[in-house]
Amino acid sequence: MSSYETGAMSRRRPLALAAALALAALAGGCFQPLYGEGTVSRVGGNVRNAMLGIEVPEIKGLVGHYLRNELVFEFDGGGAPDRQKILKLTATTSESLEVITVDYANGRADSAILVATADWQLVRAGSNEVVASGQSVVRAPYERSQQRFASLRAARDAQVRAAKNLAQLIKARVAAALVSG
Repeated sequence: MSSYETGAMSRRRPLALAAALALAALAGGCFQPLYGEGTVSRVGGNVRNAMLGIEVPEIKGLVGHYLRNELVFEFDGGGAPDRQKILKLTATTSESLEVITVDYANGRADSAILVATADWQLVRAGSNEVVASGQSVVRAPYERSQQRFASLRAARDAQVRAAKNLAQLIKARVAAALVSG
């Protein structure tokens, strides 16, 4: 490299850095934290407080049981059971299995994928006005064994993982739906 090229590059670097900082400063006012104090929710107050006010009634099925427990923890951490609930999240779950590989020697599935689906709806507690609704789907793969109890435990672990993933998806979608305008 010649000394001219080195000098030109050293002069461009501060200009590029200044331009990047100016762009970041301009864009910085456009973004706000989702769970911050200043983020106003559609139901009043901020989003974090609105999520503390969500009641999750019983959900049928094993995945539903784990999903409800995870949602209660995701929304309020289990620390505000006596707080007045202004919203109610109802959900139904369904499961199906997809077999991935089969051992043709004995005709048994070696692995499977649990497909868990949750249809949910968030309504205001007093008026039953729908605030948000949706469907979330997750897949939880697991290995199957010739040992019966090992296969049962792997399937149960897949159900628990699916419920945790569904709860995280639903929490994110509910939080996004609660943000006003």
